[in-house]
Amino acid sequence: MMILPNAVLSDVTRGVPAAASLPRIVWPTMVLGERSYEEGDLEWFPEDHCYRERAKLGIGGAMSRVFRDAVRLASNRVWLLDEQLLRDDKSVRLLVRLFGDTSATDIKIVTASKEGAAERANWLKDLEKERQDSNRGTPPRIQISLNLNKAAKEVPDIHDRFAVIDDVLWHCGATIGGLHNAINAMTIGWSAHTTHAIDFFNQLWGILERGYD
Repeated sequence: MMILPNAVLSDVTRGVPAAASLPRIVWPTMVLGERSYEEGDLEWFPEDHCYRERAKLGIGGAMSRVFRDAVRLASNRVWLLDEQLLRDDKSVRLLVRLFGDTSATDIKIVTASKEGAAERANWLKDLEKERQDSNRGTPPRIQISLNLNKAAKEVPDIHDRFAVIDDVLWHCGATIGGLHNAINAMTIGWSAHTTHAIDFFNQLWGILERGYD
């Protein structure tokens, strides 16, 4: 088996703001640590042993460490656009823990109304009151739209998954944040302003809030 260096040390782990990082691509997977496998991100396709360790955990069984760190250190916005995001309990439990640790005050999720999505959305919304009761900084406002219906003529036909964390655009090849267990990659470090990601998200949010036929 070819041995490669284990994992990318996240810029946000080093304390470097994500906006200061050059755009790059990472593969969220499991990497071999000192004692066992752990969440990690590679700058190359994962080796077979890394992929198989991640695959057996299933969807929602792990998350990108780089993504987790970026959300944890966010100070303003965390906006997620992913049609499949609330489709399983394991993924949402990871999101609950993730949003419980962030300093971001503006959390928005745009997704589709899959089976069980409304109940899972309520799990995330319950975090607002929990954070208020805990007196841990300013609690986030969590808004979730389940109205992403690509069959509606008013709604853009969106294929990929995107996240805006503070002022940085993330492009995800599979479920946001490395929650999918298949081999997938994310690009990080694009300006959410120059790419018009913030404008696009706001326009989409307005369409979904107004409703459509």
